[in-house]
Amino acid sequence: MCDIAGMGQREVTFADLGRDPEAVARNLVTWQRGDRDEAVSQTLAASARETHGKGMTLWIWTGHLPDQTPVWALPVLVAHARAFSPHGPARVLVGTIGAAIDAGVDPAALYLRDWSGWVVIETPGADPELVLLAISERLADAARVRLAPLPRPVTGARDLDLGRPRGRSGLAGLARAVGAHPVEVAIALAAHGQSLDIDANDPDMIPNLRNWGLSGDPLPDKADDQDSVLGIDDDPCPRRRHARRVLQRLLRMGKVGANYHTAVDHLYRGVPADQRHDAMEVGEALIRAGLLGEKPSVGQRHVYLRREALAQIHALIERGESTAPALNELWTAAPPRRR
Repeated sequence: MCDIAGMGQREVTFADLGRDPEAVARNLVTWQRGDRDEAVSQTLAASARETHGKGMTLWIWTGHLPDQTPVWALPVLVAHARAFSPHGPARVLVGTIGAAIDAGVDPAALYLRDWSGWVVIETPGADPELVLLAISERLADAARVRLAPLPRPVTGARDLDLGRPRGRSGLAGLARAVGAHPVEVAIALAAHGQSLDIDANDPDMIPNLRNWGLSGDPLPDKADDQDSVLGIDDDPCPRRRHARRVLQRLLRMGKVGANYHTAVDHLYRGVPADQRHDAMEVGEALIRAGLLGEKPSVGQRHVYLRREALAQIHALIERGESTAPALNELWTAAPPRRR
């Protein structure tokens, strides 16, 4: 019998970094045994190690979710994204976010997901002909940028709850001042054509960020407890979890006020087919409750966060609290409580 293990290599080597990532993955034992997701993960891990130094090799896998939403799988660990540290992975994350918007992705549709510990970005609307150029320009000091097609749809990816890191400089400092995550700040800045220098910290930008919807309370100096922000993933009501995520995403994208609106189908994007009905009900309830406003655009329904409802929006996002009957009648469980 043929020994499959003898046909390929077990690890990605330094010599492989100059090759095409798909060719490297195909030569791994995990791929040849049929575990192609694991082979992709091995290449991401190899590229992730490179992000800590200069002249990195940046491998990004492109594909789609089961519902055909395009995605990029990045060589950035979810743990590094949440912490916005070390510097290298944070820079890659911000650079690819900017590149996605440069390539045509609506910032309101730019969702981050956790795929087996790796960051995956939803990139609907990205022009395939611009992707490589956009990434190369945003991360100009990379020695190599290579894209590869994912061997199958990305399954099992979960919403990435970023939380609030504790950095004090650059984008992290801006994020701290507006009670957000640096990724949320980066998306808002990119959406408004601002610099994404992760080391820059321009205090004059804070009022703009607040006007764009990042209007949370500044993170206190002693931020060891997270009682004031109750995790969305811990919410026992799936409908309320969805409502909180939708509002968090729109807030992150600066979709506050009638001049900053997005297509209504972004309220349901990425939801599994068997949950679509509930997601649509939640979206309509957010409109009836006055948290979202509507604005027709080229014959389509567009929505935005109503500025006068920001207090209620933050209460729902951060604590799962709502007073609107249109929402409370949908919930199937009480909101999570502080421990």
